[in-house]
Amino acid sequence: MTKILLIRLSSFGDILLATPAIRAIKIRYPEGLIDFVVYDRFAASLAFHPDVSRLFLLPKKKLKEHLARREFGLFWATLRTFISELRTTHYDFVIDLHSVTESALTALAARGRTKVGHNKQLLSLFFSIRSSFDVGFATATMHAAESNLQFLVDAGCLTPADLPKKTRLEFSVPEIAHREVDDYLARLGLEGKLLMGINPCASYDFKRWSTDRFAAVADFLAETFGATILVFGTPAEQPVVCQVMAAMKNPAIDTSHLSVYQAFELIGRLRLFVTNDSAPMHVAAALGTPLVALHGPINVKKFSPLTDVGRGISKDLPCLPCKDIALCTSRLCFDQVSVEEVCLACSDVLNSLAALSP
Repeated sequence: MTKILLIRLSSFGDILLATPAIRAIKIRYPEGLIDFVVYDRFAASLAFHPDVSRLFLLPKKKLKEHLARREFGLFWATLRTFISELRTTHYDFVIDLHSVTESALTALAARGRTKVGHNKQLLSLFFSIRSSFDVGFATATMHAAESNLQFLVDAGCLTPADLPKKTRLEFSVPEIAHREVDDYLARLGLEGKLLMGINPCASYDFKRWSTDRFAAVADFLAETFGATILVFGTPAEQPVVCQVMAAMKNPAIDTSHLSVYQAFELIGRLRLFVTNDSAPMHVAAALGTPLVALHGPINVKKFSPLTDVGRGISKDLPCLPCKDIALCTSRLCFDQVSVEEVCLACSDVLNSLAALSP
């Protein structure tokens, strides 16, 4: 039985971009074992994936807290427990999809015959195979999901013939979340209603389109299509959600109090989802939810949503993709995205869906 360990520690959306690699491995080795390592805060990304045999959780926050408090004994005990669990299996392939220091150290700690990483990571000098294709944030021309598959080809784990003709993401929601969302919609009297969602949030401010423009798009969807609007964000992002709702003329529903699985199950039931580049964008693509995705300074070729039922909006500017987001003082990439442009994209997606309906 072929045993494979994949390592992608963060973030939620980037981990989802590794699911085509999981699927390709499972097709090539149907009786094989696939284990995966992520930071513990991103456990929900793969916790219910049917093809992941074991999900190892690297407790980064706990380790940092032990160091900050000078609890060196607890630090080493926590790290030793993680490494001991990781080393219970001897893998045929250990593949570092992340190419950062912590992922490389994880690969070195694991037991494996063939270890694969990228030559941009210095520690990969100790690996069996070093890939060299461009994975740069701003310079890569290959989609991140495709580059994850390329790692498997370079490792000899897959051949080019094993690669999927169409790359698709996967995300699994636990059954209890289905029932909880059924109850949630029933309590709000939303069963059978036309539901559309907006996600004005993202992991970084520079990936966020303005809240007032999101509000205008939400009002357009409510008034033009008679949709009930749900606004998405995490509990920590509730201030952003509230800003959008305060700017709207029409009522909307704040979903930021929902659990991650409840929110993602709800996204799977939307007729349309308008979102910044974010984890929910990739979840929507994985669940087949029609979407309109707004891209600011990011590399669209590397991170665009993998979907047949959606539109991506980005500007063709000479500074894109942004080479140094931390120093950029311009918001041209988002300022030039108009409300009218996004509303037109929403209408186009909805009209194309209507044309496909019997």
